[in-house]
Amino acid sequence: MPSKFSLALLALVFCFSSHAIKAQQNNFNPESEIRGVVYDKNGVSIPGISVMVIGTSKGTATDSEGSFVISSIKPGEYILVVSGVGFVKEQRKVMIFKGESLSLDFRLEEDTQQLTEVSVQGKSIATEIKERGFSVEAIETKSIRTQTVELNRVLDRTAGIRVRQSGGIGSDFQFMINGLSGRSIRFFIDGIPMDYFGSSYSINNFPVSLLSRIEVYKGVVPVSLGSDALGGAVNMVTRNDVKDHLEFSYSHGSFNTHMATVYGQWVEPNTNFTARISGFYNYSENNYKVWGPGVTFADESTGFRPVEFTKDNPAERFNDDFRTANVKADIGFTDKKWANQFFLGTIISDLDRGIQTGQTMAFVYGDARYREKTIIPYLSYQKSDLGKKGLDVNVFSAYSIKEGINVDTSRNVFDWRGEIITRRGNGGELSQGRGRSLFTLFENAWVNRVNATYTINDKHAIGINYVMNNVVRNGKDEFQPWYRTSFLEPQSLQTQVGGVSWQTKLFNDKFISDLFAKYYGFSAEVNESFLTTNSQGEQQYINRVIDSSTDNLGLGYAVSYRLSDQILLKSSIERSTRLPTTVETLGDGLTIQSNPNIRPEQSLNFNLGGIWKERINDAQNLKIGLSGFLRDTEDLLLFTITASNGNGIFQNVSSTFGKGLELEMGFNQKVRKHDFEFTANSTFLDMRNTQRWDAENPAVPNAVFGDRLRNTPYFMANAGLRYTGEDVFKDAGKLTAYWQVGYVHEFFLNWPSLGAANQKAVIPSQLANDVGIGYQFPKEKVALAFDVFNLFNQQLYDNFMLQKPGRALFIKLTYRII
Repeated sequence: MPSKFSLALLALVFCFSSHAIKAQQNNFNPESEIRGVVYDKNGVSIPGISVMVIGTSKGTATDSEGSFVISSIKPGEYILVVSGVGFVKEQRKVMIFKGESLSLDFRLEEDTQQLTEVSVQGKSIATEIKERGFSVEAIETKSIRTQTVELNRVLDRTAGIRVRQSGGIGSDFQFMINGLSGRSIRFFIDGIPMDYFGSSYSINNFPVSLLSRIEVYKGVVPVSLGSDALGGAVNMVTRNDVKDHLEFSYSHGSFNTHMATVYGQWVEPNTNFTARISGFYNYSENNYKVWGPGVTFADESTGFRPVEFTKDNPAERFNDDFRTANVKADIGFTDKKWANQFFLGTIISDLDRGIQTGQTMAFVYGDARYREKTIIPYLSYQKSDLGKKGLDVNVFSAYSIKEGINVDTSRNVFDWRGEIITRRGNGGELSQGRGRSLFTLFENAWVNRVNATYTINDKHAIGINYVMNNVVRNGKDEFQPWYRTSFLEPQSLQTQVGGVSWQTKLFNDKFISDLFAKYYGFSAEVNESFLTTNSQGEQQYINRVIDSSTDNLGLGYAVSYRLSDQILLKSSIERSTRLPTTVETLGDGLTIQSNPNIRPEQSLNFNLGGIWKERINDAQNLKIGLSGFLRDTEDLLLFTITASNGNGIFQNVSSTFGKGLELEMGFNQKVRKHDFEFTANSTFLDMRNTQRWDAENPAVPNAVFGDRLRNTPYFMANAGLRYTGEDVFKDAGKLTAYWQVGYVHEFFLNWPSLGAANQKAVIPSQLANDVGIGYQFPKEKVALAFDVFNLFNQQLYDNFMLQKPGRALFIKLTYRII
């Protein structure tokens, strides 16, 4: 049954689409348009390319994704000229008919004569990012927007990255980059930290179709992101189309899954008043089959002995449904003298999900739920050449109001058949003996970011970035006594991250370097409340305030050098700090205890790598990348389970050291209008505990000294084959197909040195196959895609005894109105 929030979102979408359709009808005339994308010889889209219609005054330049649209063209025959510095000019004769939207793509060849005289212009943003000294992947999303593919699944195919999920759509996840994971990895959207945007507006829910590209930094992170990321960062860059646009997509598939997105923009041509809307709705029952260890039942027929479900007779998840609805709306101005962009906006999100299991599938819950509502008003401002040529400024400020409710009021005890087998005396599935709970967490956060870049000349630029976050938490519980209610007294946390960088380009931009310094500030106020008995035997409430604060400095350097047209070398080093998060310091009020004495993580990160690109002939291209890294980390934060039900606390591991290698390759072949692309990558990690003495008793040797980090994969590989065909079935029709394989080698759940060899818990090797096919109809208004995940229905685990979904089928429709 849709919620009121969902109905409101659908109503808003309907109003917006009705307005767009009406505007389209009012503006209809017999004039037509030409649209398309300009690529280089390697199939990379090129921004800033001039597209002119000879014989008219019509023309434009390609946007950041290489796309262009020329509107209001009268019917007739024209010459289209496409040109840019460093590329051979291309002319094409076109015939435009009344009311037609003609779709054309261009693939430009490099002008070798110009390349000897000037540096190459018109590189895509993704290409420019990859050519800096940072160890970074920039994934352009245009080719996969029409697929039913989750963002986490896309990132999981990237070298050095492992995304570990505890279940199906909307489930908890852990992101690992080069051996460091959890909160050592930071997430951003358009450079803004996502920590305070709520669980719903998160990387595991965000649709790929709303993004322009995804940037993944491994280890060393640039100042522009303004974060205390220790192991890396993921920055999602949203779409920023320059023309009026309205697009819907809807996907339906296994486990009664529904996913819908909307993206639209309207610009008033006289004043440049701009309205934008984007939103998404995800729902899934997540009722997939499970079997094996922990998935048991017992009844009279079995003599009340636990009996495992098997693959031939599996159980089904029955309290794992997930629903989220989000809308982001902006009003403001674009392309004004005083601002490139000025927007006042709001993000509204709503989430509701069942809680099926605990830390393993041996704990099964049937009534526990989590609900969350978030409202985030914000202001954003961007201006190039602010008061002085070369000075670019970006300001963002937001206030987040979040309310999360944990519903744990049931007395029922369930087994994996979904049947009630008994009732507890005092209730509570999650609280395990503390009684029923209806805990509500109130969190208010104020996030501010100021970023400025001053380009001194074509050789040097200075960058400054500052981010401040203030978080205050309160809690209430209608079922628990007041003295056992978490966050009854307010808890607060403030973090500040500032940085300055100096970028240099020398030797015709063959040498690019970034020298940077960062400041990290952290302060927390934790209220510990408890009930005690005084000397007179009277009970009294005690509140103890614990203040904690720290300051750290970091320094880093990233450099790249283009040895030749084929070979690019890159290296980066940084002494970085990762501040404890709100949950690690304050706890979550339920399963995670507070730790006011927690210390920040610190790490020395070093990356070294190279990329070799070879143009074999006009139709074939080869790319090979090899990189290595070192991570020397102090006070690594790991979650330690302290209770049988999986509750625990974040604690520091004083010393760890890791090294690793990444190898990736890509081969592309074009046969007329058919592109074939093969990609493969593998990652080997060696992350070790280098703490020689026991943390609690320094006189005792550490029993796990030299062990690989527990519960951490150390060998992963991916391979994929992708086909793209143009003018298939019809002129300008585009057919795509892919096959993706992912492998993770088995690894130990706990420290390898502990326990008998035949009793150690092992997360088994994983091999998953995904396939899909899609077709984009002429004029690019309609696209259909069909995807199959886990093709061979393998039993897959990312976390111990938490099985992921089996085979899942999805079909997706994308429709562009304007």
